[in-house]
Parts: sequence; structure tokens; C-alpha cells
Amino acid sequence: MRRRTPAPVAAPVPFDPAAARYARQVLGLSPAMAARAMASHGVHIAPQQLIAWEAGQLLPSEAELVALARAVWCQPGQLMGGRAVSIRDHRLALDLPSEQVAQTLGLTPRVYAQLEAAPRWEGDEDRTLLLARVLRLDGRALVSATRRGEQLRPLLQRAVDGRWQPQARAVARLVPTLAAGPERERLEWALKVLHDEGQTVGALWGQTVDALWGPDAPAPDAAERPGGAAELEQRFWQLLEG
Repeated sequence: MRRRTPAPVAAPVPFDPAAARYARQVLGLSPAMAARAMASHGVHIAPQQLIAWEAGQLLPSEAELVALARAVWCQPGQLMGGRAVSIRDHRLALDLPSEQVAQTLGLTPRVYAQLEAAPRWEGDEDRTLLLARVLRLDGRALVSATRRGEQLRPLLQRAVDGRWQPQARAVARLVPTLAAGPERERLEWALKVLHDEGQTVGALWGQTVDALWGPDAPAPDAAERPGGAAELEQRFWQLLEG
């Protein structure tokens, strides 16, 4: 008899206890009143559970977070304290049902749920752009939510080490919010700046190697040069957003 593969455990929902407590108190609601309001949205909890959330002792589930947000008249994102990271987080932050996002992307709810829960977003370019629009994600947030940073960093390194023009097309496919209009112009400018800066730093680094170890020393790998892949990606976003 074949064993079923257990479903992956979802990451906890981001939650800011102080933001939740503030949202409740601004409306003058006691924990018992807020719990009763949540019940009107189909989620039943004891007031002590809400108190435990606000004390940071427990975390609400997805359904509980949405119900609490509706009970205190705010978006779920406010109760996350700006901590949304994954696609699921950003969708919940806007109180968007997964079925609604699936319909916007032209997918069945089942297929969308699989894509959202996957270790990395595997949607095509058009659907990735639609996802960014419906979840209101800029380029940096899109890369983080879709977990495409590992794919982006080698492209940036190639732009530094070689011709940056071909990498502009590759980055635009990976981050389709940068594919057209002023965003594409900004992307090309940022890659050119990275290339020029990298060439200057590389030349200075080569001079340092020659001075310390002699002209016959082997050339260092890119990872050994000043500023690693993470720093390169950070510089890229600074140029785009600056």
C-alpha cells in the first residue's frame, strides 16, 4: 500500500501583537467584544485566545487573522505589521480569497493553491505580472514573494562581469514589472551602472592582488571580491528605487 506524502506545513501567519491590540483599543472594544465580532464573521474564539495573541504567546491562523481584521475594521496587512513576505502573506494582507486571485490569473483554484504553496513561484511571465498587479507588488517585493532571488543574483553578476544588455532581457522576464516603459529604461540604466561600478572595483581589486601576491597570482572568484551576491542585489534595488 502506497503511503501518502504529507502535505507541507504552512508557515505561521505574520502577526504584530501591538498592532492588533492598538486596532482593537482604538475602537473601544474589549477582548470579549472583539471575540463576539469575530464570531459574526464565522470564527469563534474565547477572549483569552485574543489576549494570548496580543501578548505574543500564540499566533492566529489565516482565517482567524482575517476575521480579526474584519472585526476591528482594518486590513489584515495592518495586523501583520508590514511583515508580509510570501505570496500567501501578501494575498492575506489585502483580504483577497485565493479563489479570486486564481480567477484573475486564469487558473483553477487548485492549480493556483499549488503554485502559491510551492517552494518557488513557477508561473509564466504573463501570470507573474498579473500576480504583481493584483497583490500590488513592486519589483523587490515580487522577487522576495516568488523566491526568485537565487535566479536574479547570477544575472546581476553576469551583467557586472560581461555584457549587461543580454541580462536586461533575462531580468525583465524574471521580474516582468520591469519589462516595459519607464521601468525598463530604469532597469537598463541600473544594470549599466552595476557593470561600470563592477569594472572599476574589479580593476582596483586586481591591483591589490598584484601588490599583495604578485602578478602571477590566480584571479579571485567573483564571490571572493569585495561585495558578495547579496550586496550586489541590494545595490541593484537601491539603483532602481533611488
